[in-house]
Amino acid sequence: MVSPDARPHAAPTAPDRPLTARRSRPILVTGVPRSGTTWLARELAVARGAALPGREPMNPRGEQFALGGTLTGWTELRSLSARQERLLRRCYRGLEPRTFSRYGMHQWRALLPGARTIIKDPFALLSVPVIVACTGALPIVVYRHPGAVLASYRRMGWTADVAEVRRLQGADPQPAPPDDAHAMVEFWTFLHRRVLAWLPAVPEALLVSHAEVSLGGPPALGRLMAACGLRTGASPSVGAGPGRTPREGQLHSFDRSAAEVSGGWRSRLTPAEVALVEEGTAGTWQELQSRRWEPS
Repeated sequence: MVSPDARPHAAPTAPDRPLTARRSRPILVTGVPRSGTTWLARELAVARGAALPGREPMNPRGEQFALGGTLTGWTELRSLSARQERLLRRCYRGLEPRTFSRYGMHQWRALLPGARTIIKDPFALLSVPVIVACTGALPIVVYRHPGAVLASYRRMGWTADVAEVRRLQGADPQPAPPDDAHAMVEFWTFLHRRVLAWLPAVPEALLVSHAEVSLGGPPALGRLMAACGLRTGASPSVGAGPGRTPREGQLHSFDRSAAEVSGGWRSRLTPAEVALVEEGTAGTWQELQSRRWEPS
């Protein structure tokens, strides 16, 4: 989806270059929803000088910002309208209060010299090249096992947005998937195939395994922070939770153990469902694993 007044996006013109010259680059944390983007963004936000607004700029659901109301669903932006450019730059500078939320941290720091704004936005996943060209952001793509994503969707009462991603492909009308597991295989695979397609055009992007960073604990997270040029602040809390299972419908639970987050989902799927999602996504999973950033 591209807005009617969109124009092909070029590199920032001279007046815009101070965005990255005056400040360190903003960081975009993105990935398929329920892949740990909020968790990782909050862990990175403990860095000195980091500011996390909290709300997802491109989220089109409910009362979310939807890039100033210009988006209505999953979007693959390849060009931007002048208004979308202005809004993205405001968001990635941390200067758009409509993207502040209770999941943010230290929003006020965005006003300070040298601040690092951290944006978490799963709905930016398909538009990373144009976002990077517009804002100078450093992208981190978090990927998580499709079975874990499926289990988390079920807990939220969600179903994968297959109809929307089919529209992005221009696909002819097709029967709906027979169940939510088949829908997740199609949805998860499509989104990650798109990531793998644009990845060579954004060589600085970090493709990060959720399990690897969470199970790696503070050392793994510290190396990721160093790779982003973040200055270590308070000790990260990764892996420090007591292992509680989140309630049905609970949007976020930040106090679970790394083992529960990484592998607890298996007890919530049947063996047949685990086999289905692993077989259906095997090729994409292997390619993600082969191209990931490694914390060791």
